[in-house]
Amino acid sequence: MTTPQTSSFHQALMAYAAELTALYGLLPKAHPEDQLKGPISRVIAAAGAALSIAPVQVLSEVQVADVGGRPDLGVVLDGLLVGYVELKAPGKGAEPTRFKGDDRAQWEKFKNLPNLIYCDGNEWALYANGAPVGGLVRMSGAVTSAGAAAVTMRDAVQLLELLRTFLRWEPVAPTTPRALAELLAPLCRLLREDVRVALQKGDSALANLAKDWRVFFFPEADDQQFADAYAQTFSYALLLARVSGAQELTTSNAVSALRPGHRLLSDTLRMLADADARAELEVPVRLLERVVAAVDPRLFRPQSGDPWLYFYEDFLAAYDPKMRKDRGVYYTPLEVVRCQVRLVAQLLAERFAKPFAFVDEGVVTLDPATGTGTYLLAALQYGLDQIVAVKGRGKRASAATTAAEQMHAFELLVGPYAVAHLRLTQQILAEGGTLPADGIHVYLTDTLESPHAKPKDYLPLPYKQFGIEQQRAQTIKRDTPVLVCLGNPPYDRQVIDAATVGQRRKGGWVRFGDPSQDESVQPLLHDFLAPLEAAGTTLHAKSLYNDYVYFWRWALWKVCEQQTSGGIISFITASSYLRGPGFAGMRELLRRSFDEIWIIDLEGDHRGARKTENVFAIQTPVAIAVGLRTPQTTEDTPANVYYTCITGSRKEKLAALEAVNRFGDIPWRSCHNAWQAPFLPTFPTNYWSWPCLTDLFPWQTNGMQFKRSWPIGETPELLQRRWREFLALPPQQRGEALRETDARTVSRVVKSPALPDIELPALANLPADSPSQPIVRYAYRSFDRQWMIRDHRLCDRPRPALQAVYGKHQVYLTSLLTDVLGKGPGAVVTYLLPDLHHFRNRGGKDVIPLWRDAAATEANLPAGLLAVLEAAYGQPVSPERFLAYTYGILANPDYVERFWEELTIPGPRLPITKDGKLFNAMADLGAELIWLHTFGERYVPPGRSAGRVPYGTAQIEVAVPQSKEEYPTTYAYEPTKQELRVGKGRFSRVAPELWAFQVSGMPVLASWLSYRMRKRSGKRSSLLDELRPECWSFDDELLDLLWVLEHTLARLPLATALSEQICAGATFEASELPKPSARERQGPTPPSIATNHALPGMEDALAAEHDEVDDD
Repeated sequence: MTTPQTSSFHQALMAYAAELTALYGLLPKAHPEDQLKGPISRVIAAAGAALSIAPVQVLSEVQVADVGGRPDLGVVLDGLLVGYVELKAPGKGAEPTRFKGDDRAQWEKFKNLPNLIYCDGNEWALYANGAPVGGLVRMSGAVTSAGAAAVTMRDAVQLLELLRTFLRWEPVAPTTPRALAELLAPLCRLLREDVRVALQKGDSALANLAKDWRVFFFPEADDQQFADAYAQTFSYALLLARVSGAQELTTSNAVSALRPGHRLLSDTLRMLADADARAELEVPVRLLERVVAAVDPRLFRPQSGDPWLYFYEDFLAAYDPKMRKDRGVYYTPLEVVRCQVRLVAQLLAERFAKPFAFVDEGVVTLDPATGTGTYLLAALQYGLDQIVAVKGRGKRASAATTAAEQMHAFELLVGPYAVAHLRLTQQILAEGGTLPADGIHVYLTDTLESPHAKPKDYLPLPYKQFGIEQQRAQTIKRDTPVLVCLGNPPYDRQVIDAATVGQRRKGGWVRFGDPSQDESVQPLLHDFLAPLEAAGTTLHAKSLYNDYVYFWRWALWKVCEQQTSGGIISFITASSYLRGPGFAGMRELLRRSFDEIWIIDLEGDHRGARKTENVFAIQTPVAIAVGLRTPQTTEDTPANVYYTCITGSRKEKLAALEAVNRFGDIPWRSCHNAWQAPFLPTFPTNYWSWPCLTDLFPWQTNGMQFKRSWPIGETPELLQRRWREFLALPPQQRGEALRETDARTVSRVVKSPALPDIELPALANLPADSPSQPIVRYAYRSFDRQWMIRDHRLCDRPRPALQAVYGKHQVYLTSLLTDVLGKGPGAVVTYLLPDLHHFRNRGGKDVIPLWRDAAATEANLPAGLLAVLEAAYGQPVSPERFLAYTYGILANPDYVERFWEELTIPGPRLPITKDGKLFNAMADLGAELIWLHTFGERYVPPGRSAGRVPYGTAQIEVAVPQSKEEYPTTYAYEPTKQELRVGKGRFSRVAPELWAFQVSGMPVLASWLSYRMRKRSGKRSSLLDELRPECWSFDDELLDLLWVLEHTLARLPLATALSEQICAGATFEASELPKPSARERQGPTPPSIATNHALPGMEDALAAEHDEVDDD
């Protein structure tokens, strides 16, 4: 429908098309989008006039290539930014999802903008945070060649409607904290990206600002960390200023509004908003000001409930999910927090005569990783309720004032620090309390920084407030006695390869000590490590390099070692320290530091062999701990440790915690009292007297870890194809195809696995016709033999010692030695080099070789063990026979079922009979199982051929087609028919027990099949993974696997009967057997594997294998 508005706009649009036709007919086309600026600016202004919108000002944004660019045009109404227009050369279109290269990368940045037009002259499209708004508007003709005739009235109507929506944009006023978090996150991300790019230009204002930041704030911050800190500080400072009542929000107004209650943030914002720096960040800063100004501060004040409770978690989930995971930012459920607070309060009342808990005089409370302040707020509320119940409401305000003086919190991240500062300030004032003269005691600081670090002699005025806050935090760390330390410290195990250059290792003063102190003073973490060194079990030390461990050690130092008046620590953390062998020293120090320790195991392992629901949105099991130290504590008496486990769904666990008001509400069980024993309850069985498997086979190692899946495959032919495709790539593309890591790049030179003195040339330098290194069989998963390219250039963790002992007599036992076993056998064997996750696809990293050398002349057994057994049995006992006996016990799923509770403490124990006949019977059975499980390659019975398995019942009813087109994509099992279908193939007489057979949660047959489908299961590491077997050739292999499982299940009843007799009869106690020496626990010294001519530090590569991630 034609109106005066559309008619006038149609005239302007025809003039626009005519102008463009004239321009593009005359001017060179080096930068064709530049010619669009003037005409498009006039079209937008004409739309504003036609719509009777306030005069439209269109600004041509200055393009700064070094800063990463910004949209070409900015549109302003009444002095307020409305949106942006990004121009593209005519013909490119206005659909950025179809862009490639630089244009696509630019879209990934610009899609964070809430109101953005893309235009190439002919096409116009409007986007809000990456989503299209309305439809694409395309002119009827080509505006660069057809002149005024290119546009019709219909075009004018459609474009005017698009521009109406664009010009009338207003920031969405969020009504909930989550909506605000999701609105703020993309703008903060845009700001971070602009900062990061600006830093690449060394003389930019932001680069100079970053230098000052490192000098005066955080000297270890890299560019990515500075960009993130800048973006979050700027965003949160603006938000707090708005919530604090700032009107007509601008950066300068925010500085003033923050100054009375949040002086550090005020000064920091003033510094970051330097005029020159801001000029480099105009796009995101102006948008942030506009969006935050739309926030109604009344909606975010604590009237009913706590509007900020989950804000930072929601923000980080939208802003940077990976950062959220890496930093462990997952809100602590209030049920957890309140349970910890109530239990600590009971101890304060009964052991320290503090009936009003956290608001009583002298109860100094510290949360060393406060996040958004939830723990201190819960503690404040509890204390206020207690004193009001006894003394009346008139005491509430003075008690709040007391608590404000005595409560302290540390936080390293600016975002949660800002929220915690706001929440605690608001709550104290809402209770009628008075803030401390120096402000609320929430400090922006690194808890793990040395408390002895000297303050800088001089700080320029803009940085002085930060210096003051740092000194206050240092005083708390160094001098202030703390009675209660509680919270939810982060848990993240950092991984840095020895070849990594320039990345800071975490742990700070706790891990590395203070260079300014006497060199003889060991770092605090040494107390956790020393027992492992003494026991020769440093293989497990890598578990200690975790944030939560550092915080535990810091809290012990602060509460238990810096004062003599006693104290309480309550943390919820990862629960690995309860049972893991790497935490033996940690458990010993906890027992020495406390009188009593209470453990509430909340389970929550989503990845282990026994899956349970977690109270957090994470996959790591967690536990609450409460430790009590009184003034009478003596370090020579181990603490009494009490344990309980809360099971069920997440909802049920939280309900159970909410019902806990006192320690008496929980059924506790006493734990082992040995210094380094797990924090788990005892059980009335002989199990604990038996020797640990790791004392019988003292050397354990990890399986190989490629860190990429393409060098592993189902057939040698497949791996040859991948190798040829890899070398067909130009050298500059081989890095991506390899999936480079810190440990392996295409430029790295490594040594041959077969000839350690021979260096293999860098992959980048190989000619296209270079042959591959040997392709050999590989024990990929339990009962799943695949193939690998045995090339250390392709393998991050080749395990030199493991390979050094590989030989024709070797047998590797794999199990879960440091984690909890699930249903199925307690161990499996292989004759091939095993993968890190051979046992159960995840976490089963423990490998026990039978022999310590490839020639099989030195057994991996303690000296004197076999002599003790021979004396008892009156017959020779060989290493092979002892392994067979061991396997007969452990390979039976009955072992795990029989000792289900005991095995919650990792590390199987072995009942070794004193009856020679029982030993022989079990060893004979174990030898049969090893023969079966190595597919006939080891322990071959007389009269049998090596490499052949005995026939079974299962049969191939219909062969799987071998054509490329009919390669299987699915498989299924029909229990009623006892039929296994693989694509169009069918295998009959497959008993349900075979299909159900599992290894600690890994279904053996389903796992084997899923790796061989057209679309392979597991992670994709490279484009080379897309190369799959062209034809199915695995019918015989599958039949062999079915037969192996059949014969295994047939032998299990005998294994169970023998185990019952062994456990009921006389068995060796661990004390009756020789203990392994420190040398026996260490693996043989392997040949050097990796050298690096590009990066220093590779001489430490082997040591770095202890500090790695265990996931492929």
